[in-house]
Amino acid sequence: MVRSSYVRPLTPADLPTAKQLAQQNPIANCLLISKLAEFESPDPLLLLVSDRTGNLGLAYVGINTTTANCSYEMLTHLADYLGQTQILTSSIIGNREDVFGLWEQVSSFLGPARLIRADQPLMSLTEKPLIEPNSNIRLATPAELELVLPAAAMMFREEVGIDPLRPATSAVYRARVLELLQLGRTYVLIEDDQVVFKADVGVLTDEVLQIQGVWVAPEHRGYRISGPALAAAIIQMQQKTPVISLYVNDFNYRAIRLYRSLGFQQVGTFASVML
Repeated sequence: MVRSSYVRPLTPADLPTAKQLAQQNPIANCLLISKLAEFESPDPLLLLVSDRTGNLGLAYVGINTTTANCSYEMLTHLADYLGQTQILTSSIIGNREDVFGLWEQVSSFLGPARLIRADQPLMSLTEKPLIEPNSNIRLATPAELELVLPAAAMMFREEVGIDPLRPATSAVYRARVLELLQLGRTYVLIEDDQVVFKADVGVLTDEVLQIQGVWVAPEHRGYRISGPALAAAIIQMQQKTPVISLYVNDFNYRAIRLYRSLGFQQVGTFASVML
């Protein structure tokens, strides 16, 4: 039996409490906050989690699974719930302790992991970037889908190790890239009908914007394109929200050096388990 006394779908009456919980760390919890902003009951993907003493935490169990304010006991109850519930998730992301606290209890039925990133600095920026911006950075348009899609797919292959345009996932991935273009969330530098630089707004809340998909075309790497390009994108992003955030693999020294040169500071540590 699913432990409904500890884990249950969020209801409209829970929404104020849920938002308060997520706002305890608006940068780390920006994905959850964005999902709460879109909440429509019933939504089986947003869960309220409790423990034996009545403390509360949150979970989102969609394509990306993440938690907020969950103790180890709450993660145990969540794992029990997920073990008896059909979920379709491709990754567990979030604060490192939470990710591994949950993963060790769900790996028996969700595993094996395809990829584990155990140390991902979570960084944020609240001031103007410290690098002079490239004035040619702009938002890509939906009409440029066929131009942006190959660049996005190449970035995905480099980062994740699989081709998002393979038959099983091509339609979904194409729709996601188009959605970002329609929402005005993809910033590009285009030269000679080629995407030279790209950065996406992966998550957006009233307070925090999370950058994802930062990429420079291979033949243009090493020419100091990314700093001015990302600075320009960030300046435009800051018109949407005051805090810009991202997370990066600990072994990507070049990217970490770039982000620090822009003014980013580490505010936490994420981890990702990709299935």
